[in-house]
Amino acid sequence: MRPKMIKAIFKKEIIDILRDKKTLFMGIILPLILYPMLMIIMTQIMTMSMGNMKAKDINIAFEKAPSKELTYLIKNYDKDTTGNINIVNTKNYKKDLKDGSIDAYIDSENKDKIENYKIYINSSKENSSTVSSKLEKIFTSYKDDKVKNKIKQYNLNVKQTLDPVVYKTIDVAENEDVAGLVLGEILPFILIMGVLLGSIYPAIDSMAGEKERGTLETLFTIPISNLELVMGKYMAVSLCAIVTAILNVVSILMTLVYILATGNLTGQLFSNNFKLTNLIGPLFITIICICLFAMVVSAISMCVCSLAKSFKDAQNYITPVMFLVLIPSYVSMIPNISLNRTTAVIPVVNISLLIKSVLINNANLGLIALVFISNFAFAILSVILLSKMFNSEEILFGSSRNFSFLEKRSNIKKGTMPNVSDGVILYAIGLVLLIYVGGYLQLKFKMTGIVLTQIMIISLPLLFAFYIKSDFKKVFSLKLPKFKHLIGAISLWIGCYLLVAIITNIIMYYFPQNQKVVEGLNNALFMKDNLLLNLLIVAVMPSICEEIFFRGFILTSFKNNKKSYKGAIIFSGILFGIMHMDFIRIIPTSILGISFAYAVCKTDSIGVSMFMHFLNNGFAVIVTHMSSKFVSNTQSSEATYLSVSQIGVFLIVSLIFISLAVLLFKEKNKKLNNVAE
Repeated sequence: MRPKMIKAIFKKEIIDILRDKKTLFMGIILPLILYPMLMIIMTQIMTMSMGNMKAKDINIAFEKAPSKELTYLIKNYDKDTTGNINIVNTKNYKKDLKDGSIDAYIDSENKDKIENYKIYINSSKENSSTVSSKLEKIFTSYKDDKVKNKIKQYNLNVKQTLDPVVYKTIDVAENEDVAGLVLGEILPFILIMGVLLGSIYPAIDSMAGEKERGTLETLFTIPISNLELVMGKYMAVSLCAIVTAILNVVSILMTLVYILATGNLTGQLFSNNFKLTNLIGPLFITIICICLFAMVVSAISMCVCSLAKSFKDAQNYITPVMFLVLIPSYVSMIPNISLNRTTAVIPVVNISLLIKSVLINNANLGLIALVFISNFAFAILSVILLSKMFNSEEILFGSSRNFSFLEKRSNIKKGTMPNVSDGVILYAIGLVLLIYVGGYLQLKFKMTGIVLTQIMIISLPLLFAFYIKSDFKKVFSLKLPKFKHLIGAISLWIGCYLLVAIITNIIMYYFPQNQKVVEGLNNALFMKDNLLLNLLIVAVMPSICEEIFFRGFILTSFKNNKKSYKGAIIFSGILFGIMHMDFIRIIPTSILGISFAYAVCKTDSIGVSMFMHFLNNGFAVIVTHMSSKFVSNTQSSEATYLSVSQIGVFLIVSLIFISLAVLLFKEKNKKLNNVAE
């Protein structure tokens, strides 16, 4: 990689971005003008509305004429700071209250020398809460006067009788902590939205815009590697996102200074001795966090935009990304959710909660480091993915055909193979149906629901392949496996199973709270005392249905590059892990999915992955069945973890079995090399 070439591409992209007025407006003018205007206008509107509500006159009616004491309290209630409370006469109070002619109606009766009042209000009116609050205070004052007069009649001390116990609540929070709490709830969302605006438009222009203008092909004629081109574009888009994020922070900070200086918030949120300089440290860490997050968002935006053929397509593709990023950013506004080991590795959520914890001075150095490491890893993975996509001519300069199911079946050629777009849309449909339909079926019908869910999973790829007139044998790799490939499958499964055991043990050590989730899943999936039925539903059906879905249709659709199956293997495996929708199982299941896909690519037979899938699920069923027999009457023991030496032994044995499987699959590797040559 040559720094000079990267610098040249970087300068070219920056110049193109600066020439685009729309990008400049969204990235610079918007955060500097819009946010301050919104904050100042909203503050003034709230202040004015509260003042108007207080100053507005209130009209009330009584069924019976009130006492002189109560009338005096009503007419003199906060007369200097609020509007007048007028007592009016009416006969049809329900109609007048509904029309707004009066704001409240009071019914009264005396029973056993007790005055009983009922206050009727119309909550559909804007000032109903103000009316209710004022009247309740008046009647509270009226009641207190009555009590005091009664106590004085018996020659008792009013204070000792009414207030024998005095208490006071003292708030020890610093003004900066209070300000941090207020900013920590709203600032993450604003900053994340700013990062999106700062990265999306440059990403669209540098990827889809280049294609639409026809200049991307020209760049590939220059003696420059794809990685150098990617890094130059990525650095330019990241810089725009980072600058926008910093401008957002500066804009919000200056707006806060103005609001405090004018006194609009002072005394309402903090006391007058609030020092803004004490927030400099937390704001500095916030800027670092948001800059790192901007690098991740930039890479993801470029990946999505690289799939588009035009500026309009890129805007359509990027819309779901905006929702996926903005929705988790609301987590800072949810009480009782804080930064911990689990939330520190969840994208977007970790940044939002880290900014909040830093601003309220409740940050942990270990968790800060974990957030930094996870986001840095996300950025690296996104850049690697982006460079891989740049190596694919199908993605960059592919045909205009995107979603085959949108075309008429009569226009589709026989033998059409699914492409990446088809695989993505099938996965999206399957994920939505699994969440909404599959979740309901499994909750309602238990084991029968699992069967129905598996039938739904296998139906989708079969119907899709039928609609686009695909060759089922090629799409689903329908070929009988050789005996040595089955031996290799056993070896590969053992190696990956040991590797998964190590990773699961490490995850459970750092996140022990998920142990109950794992036990709950086991109890929900398996029927006691019915081994054969468990094997059929949990092992046999998924090994057929899920393999047809993932190692059949999804894996085939991702095979764009005939010389390399690495991307298809990895991405289909990750999607397999994500579809299990459980934090504790995503990484282990992804590893198993990658191994299943590797076996199919090396043998051209989906039967190998079905066999491995059956071994994995069947082994889990048998172990669970046997353990329930032996530990049926004992309490659940605490989780035990592998020692360092045991992890080392497991890892060595795992590598041995995986290496053996690679050797057994080597024949297929030679054939692939011959095809490539």
